[in-house]
Amino acid sequence: MSSLLRSFYHNLKEPIIIYDTIQGTFYQNKACQNVFNIKTNSNDIKNLKKIGYKFHFDFCILDGDITKTPFDEAVESKLSYVTYGMYQKTENKFLYFVIKAFSIKKYRIIYFYDCTKDLECEKIFEENEKLKIQNQEFSNINSKAQNQAVKMALLNRILTSLSKTLDITTLIKTTLKELSIIFGANKLYYAKKINENEFEVEFNYPENKKPNDKILYFGNKILDTIQNNQPNIMMSLKDHDKSKTPMKTSLNRIIMPIYKRGELFSVIVIFTSKKNITEEERELLVSISMQVSNAILSASLFMEVNKQKEELQKTLNELKETQLQLINSEKMASLGQLIASVAHEINTPLASISANNEILYKLTNSIKENIDSDLFETFEDINGIDKEAIKRITNLVHSLKRFVRLDETVKQSADINKELDLTLEILRHKTKKGVQIVKEYGEIEEIDCYPNMLNQVFLNILMNAIQSIEKEKTENPETVGKIIISTIKKDDFLEIKITDNGFGIKEADKKKIFTAGFTTKKVGEGTGLGLAICKKIIEKHEGKITFTSKQLKSGEKATSFIILLPIKIS
Repeated sequence: MSSLLRSFYHNLKEPIIIYDTIQGTFYQNKACQNVFNIKTNSNDIKNLKKIGYKFHFDFCILDGDITKTPFDEAVESKLSYVTYGMYQKTENKFLYFVIKAFSIKKYRIIYFYDCTKDLECEKIFEENEKLKIQNQEFSNINSKAQNQAVKMALLNRILTSLSKTLDITTLIKTTLKELSIIFGANKLYYAKKINENEFEVEFNYPENKKPNDKILYFGNKILDTIQNNQPNIMMSLKDHDKSKTPMKTSLNRIIMPIYKRGELFSVIVIFTSKKNITEEERELLVSISMQVSNAILSASLFMEVNKQKEELQKTLNELKETQLQLINSEKMASLGQLIASVAHEINTPLASISANNEILYKLTNSIKENIDSDLFETFEDINGIDKEAIKRITNLVHSLKRFVRLDETVKQSADINKELDLTLEILRHKTKKGVQIVKEYGEIEEIDCYPNMLNQVFLNILMNAIQSIEKEKTENPETVGKIIISTIKKDDFLEIKITDNGFGIKEADKKKIFTAGFTTKKVGEGTGLGLAICKKIIEKHEGKITFTSKQLKSGEKATSFIILLPIKIS
């Protein structure tokens, strides 16, 4: 810098600092030395920093780095700069300056105008005070806005959680957790109303802070204050009005009401060390209380609808089962009428054949001495065969008539072993070729039952066993079909077990085996009603039917149906 320019600045009345931004050195005029107590001819950068330390803004700076002093801003800014600054000369003396700064090439010129004694200074001070007040108000508003934003975010999380679940347990636990965050709660309870003034605690948060009493009691004065979802807020040393165990320190107790269909349903009790609950927080409590009330109502309605749906489904299933029984009963009635008619038609010619066979037997014996002995033996053999055939037809007709007994509408005493034999007699034409029947009957007493219904069960299971063996034989022709039938008394029950070594039941079909309409047979071969009706008949006898189907170590498959019938039916 030229000596002429330096001489010009040196003689000015206002403090001036010329800062060499490249060399890092500075020049101050005489006024600057006097005002800021800078040693003459000292361009040490530390002196420059000392000036900056004593300067600060006396106004709110909304833009820029508030950690810098107005002097720092003037020195470091690369543009022309004007600001106000306050300089602390001594402990109790302050000077006010208008600071102007501009650059000339590598030099930064900082000019200080002392406005302390100006007439307008008071206005500046007034503006300064106003700015301070506005700044404080803005800070308060900003703080409230931030707190409100945090609380609204938490409220939004609660509402989002409530909208995602209709499970009341999940709903309540989520709400307690979020309320704990909002109010910095020490502990929270959710208690359901059990009578006028008593509430039973169902949930607490945190889970390790359980209440001293399971039942909370609140007087009428408190209950009167929580009408219309309004919370009750008061400092308290007790969990509830009748608590005999005081808390270690007094806490702010907030009671939030939860209403359901206009009636007080439950309460959420919050304990917090926060002394003052703001109006915004009160409004937040009311909002949460209403939302939780609506969510609980929705969850309850959903549970009621589900329960009604289950009851309707149960009724529908019962109607379907009743329909199946009616169809089966009608089918059996028609079959019984048909068999009775056929039996009558068979019995007439059968009686004639039987009579003629008896006459023929007597005539043959009367002329025994007059005919060849070989011819007599032939006649005798033919007569014996016819007699056995007539007996077999008679037994079959008798078995069919017994099997479709239509007059058995009440329980009768029956020997289950004999009933099984009767069913086997009906199926004799199916089992005499390729199926070995093994009877393992125990010594059992007669039971009260509906024999014709049980015969239907035995017939269905045995038919399925025979068909399963036939299916297995198509894949493994060497299979020797076997059905084992056992009966045994077990405590107060009679167990009937029918086991076959047929094709077995697939794992995927096991859960559906007793479902009406389900069948593994081809179209036209099965209706899928047989085992469903069997299950219903056994349940009518207050018994139980189960099955197992597995592959044995020998490689054979074994499917067993186990029927348990009570020896005495109520």
